[in-house]
Amino acid sequence: MPVDPHLRELLLQLAAAPQPTDLTQMRAMVEANARRAPTRPVPVAAVRDLTVDGSDGPLPARLYRPDTPGTPPLTVFFHGGGFIAYSIDTHDALCRELCAASGGAVLSVAYRLAPEHPFPAGVNDAFASLRWAAAHAAELQVDARRLAVAGDSAGASLAIACALRARDEGGPALRAQLLIYPPVDAVTPHVHESRVSNGDGYFLTRERMAEMGRLYLADAAHAAHPHVSPLHADLRGLPPALVLTAEFDPLRDEGAAFAQALSTAGVRADHRPGPGMIHGFANMTAFSPPAAQLVDDAGAWLGEQLRT
Repeated sequence: MPVDPHLRELLLQLAAAPQPTDLTQMRAMVEANARRAPTRPVPVAAVRDLTVDGSDGPLPARLYRPDTPGTPPLTVFFHGGGFIAYSIDTHDALCRELCAASGGAVLSVAYRLAPEHPFPAGVNDAFASLRWAAAHAAELQVDARRLAVAGDSAGASLAIACALRARDEGGPALRAQLLIYPPVDAVTPHVHESRVSNGDGYFLTRERMAEMGRLYLADAAHAAHPHVSPLHADLRGLPPALVLTAEFDPLRDEGAAFAQALSTAGVRADHRPGPGMIHGFANMTAFSPPAAQLVDDAGAWLGEQLRT
């Protein structure tokens, strides 16, 4: 099907907008755009900012509590942005939506960004924050026995790395992983046809991905690390996963391949393609009803995995 007409209009606006000339300007631009972008009015019971322990110091975080009785489960969420940009502020609306749709609490955690802090700093921060959340469940007033990880794009990569490390390093036990258009293959990206067919004109470009990769991986040999390219990792024993992809996303094919690889490894995995969607649709729900429905369905899936 063609690009969702609501997102096509947004693509035209993005193409006509001034483009940043350096990383500092790009970071400032995405933060400013997030502050003035329209959002869906999704109610949650409470939101509070806090800090959590990262692998090398405190990290900003934001806790969203659902309007449901009892002690809720918890999803630890990591924002996207190519490992080099974005923040808990840019993903505030998405976390509110996941909190409301799942009926569970969401803890959105920042992590150190490249190139100032290349791999594995982000992975180390993400896993440290996951362990902190599990250890401080009573303080957060959440149920640590019902714990999940989630993220979009680069954040989905970090969520997968957390699931791998939790399996390999003694927990915490995870019930689910929600992975929104994850990048999972820095070893053989050329084999994924969507990297070519969707590599230009759909918000995330092939050129931008290459630059993000260079900034994130200070050592090119790290491309083969399982926490960077989990498509080539041992995936046995991971928690159930929902993988969302977008029809016009360069990462579409590797996301689908990852869902298949999880299934082959004996992991319960659900792949839901996003017809007419582009990369970033989870942050565009105020513009696109189909995008909003995909996010709501993903939140409902989280709720199902964490209900008992």
